[in-house]
Amino acid sequence: MAYELKLPDLGEGLTEGEVARWLVSEGQEVAEDDPLVEIQTDKTTVEIPSPAAGTVTRILVAE
Repeated sequence: MAYELKLPDLGEGLTEGEVARWLVSEGQEVAEDDPLVEIQTDKTTVEIPSPAAGTVTRILVAE
């Protein structure tokens, strides 16, 4: 089953961010809750975890 990763609610009124760094690459196996990407906002940098175990098939957003 494919998952589309969306930016979660980051709180503090933050509604957007930019990909600072991918922590995985296409074809890589990941476990549930493994960190996938770092998102940079106006106030902080947060890691977004994997929603499920599986294989990263495509990265659609560049750093």
